Amino acid sequence: MPKTKCLTASMLEVGQCHRARLSFRRDQVEQYCALSGDYNAIHHSTEAARLRFPGAQDIVVPGGLVQIAVTGIFGTEFPGDGCLGLTFVPERFRRPVYPGDHIDVEILVSRIRAPMVELDITLTDRQGNLITTAKSKLVAADDAYRQWWSTAGKPGR
Repeated sequence: MPKTKCLTASMLEVGQCHRARLSFRRDQVEQYCALSGDYNAIHHSTEAARLRFPGAQDIVVPGGLVQIAVTGIFGTEFPGDGCLGLTFVPERFRRPVYPGDHIDVEILVSRIRAPMVELDITLTDRQGNLITTAKSKLVAADDAYRQWWSTAGKPGR
C-alpha cells in the first residue's frame, strides 16, 4: 500500500500548497471507460481524437479519470487519510490530456472553517500551460481519526 498522510484542519493553513504529478497509461483509460461506461470514441480511437482535436497525438484521457486521480491525492497525500470529499467543481479543460502526458497538480488551501477545508486546484502540462482549474470542498480528518490512524490504521504496519 502507498504511504499516506493524515492531516486535520488544525494542521493546515490558508495558503498552504501541495504539488503532485499525474500521468495515465492507455490501460488505465480502458479500465476507467469500462467501469464508468464512457465509450466515447475519442477515448479509444486516435482517429476519432484527431477529428475532435486536430493534431491530437493519441487517444484522449477522460476528464473524469483526471478528476478522480486528483481526488485520490486528497485521500492519500493532502490532506490525506480520513478526509471526506464533498465537492469537486472543475472548469472546462482547456487542452486535452493524452496517455503518457505528465500533469502537474497544485492544490492550494484557500479557506478553512474546521473541519471544512476549501481547495483551489490547478492542473498544468510540463511546459506550464494551463489544462484546467477546479475548486473543491472536503472535511478533514478529526483528532480521533488521526489518533487511530497514527497507531493502528496507518498503511504499511
